[in-house]
Amino acid sequence: MEYRIVSGDSRLRLGTQIDIETLTFRGNNSQEIPQWIFPAGVYRAKDIVRETSTLLEAVCMQLGESAAAEPLLRNLQSNLAVSGRDAVLPLALIASEDETKSTFLDQAEKIGTKLSSWAREIYFENPARQKYGEKALLELIQRSQCDNHRWTPEVASILMGPKGSPEIMQLFNEYLHQLILLRDALIPFENWEEVPLVIVEGDQAKGLRFIEPARNRFLTELMVKQMPHREVVRFAQSFLSPELSTVVGYGFQYRLGMVLPAAIGKPITATKSLLCWHPAHLLPYQKAGESDSVVFDYAEGDYYAASRSRIGSRTSKQQINNEISFQNEIDIVPEAIEQGRVILNMRLSDGNYEYRVDVGQAMRGHRYMYRREQIAVATEITASQSRSEWIEHAASEILGAPGLATFDEEGVHYISVGGNPLVVWALLGKLFPLNVVVIVDEQADGVKAPLLAGNELRGLILLNGSYSRQVVTR
Repeated sequence: MEYRIVSGDSRLRLGTQIDIETLTFRGNNSQEIPQWIFPAGVYRAKDIVRETSTLLEAVCMQLGESAAAEPLLRNLQSNLAVSGRDAVLPLALIASEDETKSTFLDQAEKIGTKLSSWAREIYFENPARQKYGEKALLELIQRSQCDNHRWTPEVASILMGPKGSPEIMQLFNEYLHQLILLRDALIPFENWEEVPLVIVEGDQAKGLRFIEPARNRFLTELMVKQMPHREVVRFAQSFLSPELSTVVGYGFQYRLGMVLPAAIGKPITATKSLLCWHPAHLLPYQKAGESDSVVFDYAEGDYYAASRSRIGSRTSKQQINNEISFQNEIDIVPEAIEQGRVILNMRLSDGNYEYRVDVGQAMRGHRYMYRREQIAVATEITASQSRSEWIEHAASEILGAPGLATFDEEGVHYISVGGNPLVVWALLGKLFPLNVVVIVDEQADGVKAPLLAGNELRGLILLNGSYSRQVVTR
């Protein structure tokens, strides 16, 4: 069945839908062994919260004090917060002036709040007691290394009091750590509740601890560096498709679907940093072997080294006015496949010609573009702003040029897209990503053309119309 993303009148075709439910499985814990083991299987976030609730139920059972559940759950909520004394990931302290960090801050806060809510809801359903029985929970043990997750004073009093013990402390530490790992693993994903996570048997049967090395690298980048997109993809790839860990692009396909930038198929104002999991395959996936997982990579690893076309003379008004409208649908198609590396192209048509644009470069252009509200007033050009002085171009002129397009003439270059958002995306993949400004406005008249601070290269404005709500159809 065809998998499509629909945004208003625009349609983006993204391969074939897969039935994820047919690939979902669960193992069973052995009730003869009192040590906590996470059953192998494919889980979504709420499933993992439910399975991990076994640890919290065991803590409260062994304390012999059901009233301890509330302070323990409040401790979890404090650890999952993004600020405060007990926050494990205090992103609020560093994210205020950084767009990418602010995006991940919002994600961490949203996911942590939801996980805390689920943890409370599930605990009071007592699923582990019903599944394993009270005797098994009273005997449950778990060796858990210290991960330095803070206890609130109330919880410290409970766990270190007369009813507590080192064994109970370790059960609670493991409970906290598993849900913190879950929150951190899902931060890159816009549709985080849908992402399927695989727990396998053997050394990785301790829940999500197998993601710790990749998580440590990701959080280091997030907290102390500028987070490049490849690192976000590397982190997601490391635990969803670890067989691809040596090659990293802007997305990937694996047994349980594919991961792409969340902005694909969305309005141009969509987030630049997040990923989205899709229950679809762009290439046939015949078996579960390593060769069937592929990386979606850039056609040009370094866009500075890409060939360029210099757009010189102005397009005539007649050519712009007579340009055939582009169709409101795009196919994403594999262009080249080599050793697990795949180049994807956007394929769009104006009725006469078919144009192909590298998806990776379009995503790169989206990350590098400027929105009108990002340009400080002080950097706006104050002279020669009449619309008649803009240098206008037809979209087909840019899309048909070899390599990446740049301009010979200085000044403001305006490209009409006829209100078609898909053409904006395609142009972002064809324009050399420097001084590209996108304005979301029905009328360009009266808009000052920004000249980016400290940059005397040619300004450029892309105009696109309003957008409708985005939906996914299968």
